[in-house]
Amino acid sequence: MKRILLWVFGAAGIFLTALFYFLALRVQGALKFLLLLPDAGIVIFVLLLLVSLIEIAVMTFALRRLAKLVPFRMLCVIAGGYVAFAGMYAVVYALLVPETRGIQILAALCVVRWFTLWLIRV
Repeated sequence: MKRILLWVFGAAGIFLTALFYFLALRVQGALKFLLLLPDAGIVIFVLLLLVSLIEIAVMTFALRRLAKLVPFRMLCVIAGGYVAFAGMYAVVYALLVPETRGIQILAALCVVRWFTLWLIRV
C-alpha cells in the first residue's frame, strides 16, 4: 500500500512536470540573447542532461536512505518534488534555447525518475 502511495505522489510529480513543460513552451527562447555563440545550445543541453542523469542516481540513493529517517508523508512529498524537478531543467533550457526537442527530452526524464521510485524500500 505504501509503495502505491509513493507512486501516486510520483504521478503527481509527472503532472507538475507537464505544467513546467507547457510553461517552457511559452517562454521558449526568452533569454536567447545571452548566448553569444551559435553552438552554445547543444553544450547547455548536454550539461543539463548530464546533471539530470547524475541527480537521478544521487537522489535515488538519498531517497533510499531518507526512507529510514523521515516520516512516510514527508518521503512522499520529497519523491513528488524529485520527479517534478525534471520540468525545471526543461524550463531553464527553454529560456536559453528555442528548441522543442531538447525541452521534450529533459522533461521526459521525469518518467525515468518515476520508475526509480520502485527502488525505494518503504
